[in-house]
This record gives sequence, C-alpha cells and structure tokens, in this order.
Amino acid sequence: MSDHSPALVALADPARRRLLDILSERGPQSASALAGSFDISRQAIVKHLNTLEQAGLVQRAAQGRSVLFEIDPRELRATARWVST
Repeated sequence: MSDHSPALVALADPARRRLLDILSERGPQSASALAGSFDISRQAIVKHLNTLEQAGLVQRAAQGRSVLFEIDPRELRATARWVST
C-alpha cells in the first residue's frame, strides 16, 4: 500500500486546493499567472506549488524561459481511490 499522507496534507490547505482547481480549469500555468488569482505573494504561491509537487500532485515543465505547472493526475487518482475504499 502506498503512503498517501503527503497528498492528503497538501490537499488540506484551501489555497492549494484552489491552485489545483485553477490548473484543472486553465491547464498549465506559471507561478506568476497563478499569483494573479490570489491575494498572496508569488513567493507564497511558489511554496504552495512546491508542496503540491513534492506530494506528486503537480509537475513542472520548462517552456522557454518560463516554468509551467500542471496537474499530475496519477497521485490524485490513487489517493481518491484509497479514500473511497
């Protein structure tokens, strides 16, 4: 059995859930673009994105000079299956 604790901890924060909602709706986004949807700093957004990435919920990809974040659905699906059992 896999340990879903990091994903559950990451999902416990409303700002991180909102980040996932935005990425789900809009597709890959930069931290700067995401920060425009929040009343917190870009640095705070990056910290939240790092937590989501460490939990396996998002991944980053370089696109030119930008770094884009997108949902990585594998851990999200696995955690949802675990919660539903």
